Amino acid sequence: MDYIRKLPLLMALSSGIITGLAGYANQVANKENMTNMFIAMVIFYIVGLLIRGTLIDIIETNRKKEEEKKREEKRLAKEKEREEKERERKKKQAAENIPGSILDIAADEDLKPGMNDEEFEALPIADYIRNELKK
Repeated sequence: MDYIRKLPLLMALSSGIITGLAGYANQVANKENMTNMFIAMVIFYIVGLLIRGTLIDIIETNRKKEEEKKREEKRLAKEKEREEKERERKKKQAAENIPGSILDIAADEDLKPGMNDEEFEALPIADYIRNELKK
């Protein structure tokens, strides 16, 4: 990470040295050679800043993805554990309760049906059956 922070400076110095050596080898005047070195250093410093920013963004993105992946794994592990406990609880509850032995139904005692016995009218077939049974 330390080299990434120093990347713009390293690129600028390297480009300046290379430009200066190339100018010296071609016997360019010192004043012109210094100007070329300065221009190369400025350009490569800006390029280094862009590269450094891109690299830092990539590293941060990877770090966030890794943290998110770890959180997701922890969440999945907790969810699996919770499901396992729920299964065990259901198995234990099923073992304790024998099917059909206990029926828990709550009803409202104040419930008043909408129709009295007096209002009930039997179907005509019921009268027919009573008449046939009396015979």
